[in-house]
Amino acid sequence: MPITRFLAWPVVGLAVLGIGQSEPAAGPRSAAIALQAASPEAPARLETGSILYAELTKTVDAKKAKVGDPVSAVLTADVLAHGKIVVRHDSKLVGHVTEVQVHTKEEPESRLGIVFDKAITKGGDIPFQSLLLAIRPGERPVVEIPTPPSPMSNTAQQQPMQTNPSTQVPRVNRTMGDSHERRMPETGPTDIDGLSLRSPAGGAQAIVSRKRTVKLESGVKIELRVTGQ
Repeated sequence: MPITRFLAWPVVGLAVLGIGQSEPAAGPRSAAIALQAASPEAPARLETGSILYAELTKTVDAKKAKVGDPVSAVLTADVLAHGKIVVRHDSKLVGHVTEVQVHTKEEPESRLGIVFDKAITKGGDIPFQSLLLAIRPGERPVVEIPTPPSPMSNTAQQQPMQTNPSTQVPRVNRTMGDSHERRMPETGPTDIDGLSLRSPAGGAQAIVSRKRTVKLESGVKIELRVTGQ
């Protein structure tokens, strides 16, 4: 009996040792995988220098607006970074009014300052700092009305009318349209009906007019440059 009891102790020790070795120890790779799964994905960021193309979704009038009032716009193009879409078009941009000045006789220069500092996406809000680069008029549908042909005799249709270039009557509608199209590029992207964009050294950026109180209609196109996070 004492010999049998002595031989049983090694068997029990081996069994306990086998149970301990059946559970694999957590190695460095397992710890890395667990840490990666636990850590949240890095939030999206707008890189400095990115250009944002958007349009206002609500009219901003210096006569009614107050400093701090919200300004909203919607992106009209995707924003890319390293070949990937960071913010999709139709995402909302949020900003606020920084300055208002109504056009008066005593103060003929009207001023309106706006700044955008946040993009709202499905993945969350993305804060950023920006500078207004340009403002452009909103798109308006052009409707062409066909002009009915003027009654002409058969003789007039066969023989072209001879006119003196010095006395020829210009086509008013066509000429106005052509000259308007030629003037559009000359007005510049930051000039809408007397509006101009000013960024004085050491001063705040503002949209200025000396003709009337500054008013940006809903649908006005804007361009922004991201200057920081």
